[in-house]
Amino acid sequence: MSLIRNCLLAGLLLYICIFLIQGAATGAVLVAAIIGILILLGIGSTLFISDEKQLKRVEMILLWCSILVFAVYGVLVAGGIL
Repeated sequence: MSLIRNCLLAGLLLYICIFLIQGAATGAVLVAAIIGILILLGIGSTLFISDEKQLKRVEMILLWCSILVFAVYGVLVAGGIL
């Protein structure tokens, strides 16, 4: 693996550890910590894709998922739910 992939993997593991510590320390954020860990694992799985076409497809799916989540958040805030 290249140095960039190793650094990204180390960062992902660090954030997963932070999520685990926060989830264990504060029970109210346990569900959010689990969701955050699953998101990071999904993003981290792109580090091991070697096929360019598959990587591009996965990156586009993740990009559109993040846009959709941001749009839903905006609608919820505008509607006064959050």
